[in-house]
Amino acid sequence: MQLDGQVAVVTGGAEGIGRGFAVAFAENGANVASLDIEGVKNAETIRQVRASGREALAVDCDIADKAQVRRAMNSVVQRLGRIDVLVNNAAIWVDTALTSGTYESQAKAFEDSMDSCALGSYYCALAAVPAMRAAGGGNILNVITEHVHEGHLITGLAQATGYDAAKWAQWRLTETWAVELKAHNIRVNALCMGATDSPMFRATHDSPAEVMPADIAQAALNVLAHGADGPTGQSYLFAASGSSREQSLAEIAALAPGA
Repeated sequence: MQLDGQVAVVTGGAEGIGRGFAVAFAENGANVASLDIEGVKNAETIRQVRASGREALAVDCDIADKAQVRRAMNSVVQRLGRIDVLVNNAAIWVDTALTSGTYESQAKAFEDSMDSCALGSYYCALAAVPAMRAAGGGNILNVITEHVHEGHLITGLAQATGYDAAKWAQWRLTETWAVELKAHNIRVNALCMGATDSPMFRATHDSPAEVMPADIAQAALNVLAHGADGPTGQSYLFAASGSSREQSLAEIAALAPGA
């Protein structure tokens, strides 16, 4: 199997896209650690991972807390032996508009947005990279959004400023980490998709999304399949909002080696 013998860490793995990664990685041979603050939902993710016959570890972790992140990654290494793949998936969408709420509420909303995504991604990579180096290499995948690509920006949607600012920070981290970590055989890439069915999307939109978490997981598997010498520093745009499901699936398939 593609990930046989590897250990994957997924942040925000308790539901939605994160659970999709965790289950798909397990079905492809990986042992999986899911970091989340939603204990009950995370336990269900772990149940589904173990149903594939793989080892699984649920870690109660607020990735905005650098001390918790360090403990979490240490726990993964102690329990599962190594870290080969890190998926920085966790994020929140809250109203960060300057004309909403109060000074206190909007400041907190923006801080939470940056903490849960941009800072959290940095803390997780900082804690995971030593284990990847010890293993001889690895992969970091940052789950971003189509919004960082020209023609897909949502400038003007004030409520999304915190979410988007955090994703833009992840974008820059992706390219910088790729250069820094190339000598250590660690690839760093980003998944930049459009609307995907998830609890976050359903909570903020009236119409359903055609792309499923399992589709995004397949995109991740296709990127990982390129191996240690594969592309690094890429921000893969696929399944953009408004695309047909057929087109989205074709774009995902095109991410695979030799496609």
